[in-house]
Amino acid sequence: MLLLLFTFSPFHLLTSTAQEMHIVEFKKLKKGPLNMNHVVTSKKEAILDLKTSEKGFSFMADGKQEVAAEEGEGILTLKVPDKTAFIVVKHADYGQLTWKVPQKKGLRRKKHYSATLQTFSPDKEYKLKEQWVIFEIQPQDAILTVDSTMTTIHGGRKQMYLPIGKHAWLAEAPFHQEEKDTVELTDEERKIVKIALQPVYSYLTVKTELEGCDIIVDGQWIGKTQGTSGHLREGSHRLIVMKDSLCYYDADFDIGWKEKKTIELTAADLHPVSTKKSLEWYYAQLARDSVKTDSLSADSSLHGNLQTPDSCLQSPNVAIKAPVSIKAVDDFTSIWVNRELKGYGSWEGELEPGFYLVSTEKDGLESKSKPLWVYDATPVKLELLPPMDNYGMLNVQCNEIGANVYINDKLVGTTPCVIKDLPGDSRCEVRLEKAGFSRAVKTVKVVGNDLTYVKLELKKRKHK
Repeated sequence: MLLLLFTFSPFHLLTSTAQEMHIVEFKKLKKGPLNMNHVVTSKKEAILDLKTSEKGFSFMADGKQEVAAEEGEGILTLKVPDKTAFIVVKHADYGQLTWKVPQKKGLRRKKHYSATLQTFSPDKEYKLKEQWVIFEIQPQDAILTVDSTMTTIHGGRKQMYLPIGKHAWLAEAPFHQEEKDTVELTDEERKIVKIALQPVYSYLTVKTELEGCDIIVDGQWIGKTQGTSGHLREGSHRLIVMKDSLCYYDADFDIGWKEKKTIELTAADLHPVSTKKSLEWYYAQLARDSVKTDSLSADSSLHGNLQTPDSCLQSPNVAIKAPVSIKAVDDFTSIWVNRELKGYGSWEGELEPGFYLVSTEKDGLESKSKPLWVYDATPVKLELLPPMDNYGMLNVQCNEIGANVYINDKLVGTTPCVIKDLPGDSRCEVRLEKAGFSRAVKTVKVVGNDLTYVKLELKKRKHK
């Protein structure tokens, strides 16, 4: 009998099953101010991070020294001896792999490396580990938070590639009710999540048959011939339609909560009445909103623009005045006419024909200015709403995520973010800072009861 002896090399066994495991994307992590990863080193050993979602591996440095792996989230960390030339990887399902370090001197101490450990088993059914989800949101400029990560929506659509499983989301937008829920992703098909946020405020659309007329709601211009207002609170508001220096419509209207109201004005509804002031003077008053208005008799520079009906013609030596009665919500609320204090609770007096802005104040809060027209000597009665908060918001965007946002030197959040409860009609300094980048600064004006977009760009700081 002939006895044949064969000598087996461990490397021959390793290569027969090595095709079910691969180590790729090997690199050395660098330290420095521009490096985003936190690099940890050891004085006696080299550190290797292997990215994998699997468990159950064992490791041998240079095929002779067993190395324990520290488990992290999607990562295995190995500490191997200095100058390790190859690592033997074993797994019950994927077999065995001998990985040669792609460096001449092996893995060196005081260095930190990273690589990806890929696995494949023909006996296991392949399943997706991540899936696409599409969020379709209205309004289109909403803000979406998924698993505590905030992102902005452009065009009303956001596509994300997320791990299989359940994810929590929150959608919010200025002047809309926020909505939150969860979405569960499977390996079968992508999910489409449709979100329609309900507005908290109301809207008014005005349509007229008078071409080129200016439509004004609560002293704010919203369009010519037709237009849609901004966000309106529930309650009473004022609608004015003007063309040239003539007022064709002036009346109050009521609107409900979340109501989308439409007012159509026909030719029968529009009647020209002299306002005693030109349209240019009216817009100047809206822009200033804090400058005392001169009476009509003192505004001689505008007399050439006046169109006065016969009923308004008077002797130039006789001043026309109308008795005016203004009532506030209570006796502790101050009444202001063109930023001039008239009294508390109620005020009765006389005003000359013209345009006035009336508002109330109480406990540091101020109401929106209400336009008041005095056409002739006809008595005018006006009841004012209580003062309300006039706050605005800033939507701060940046080319870098996670930059610190400072408003007037106060840290308020990180990009991207929406800063709420800022005093309306005020100016503030927005400053962005992030390690490794030069700071960016911009001064913006906060618009009351509205959202202002602020976009800044951070540039990398140059180092020698």
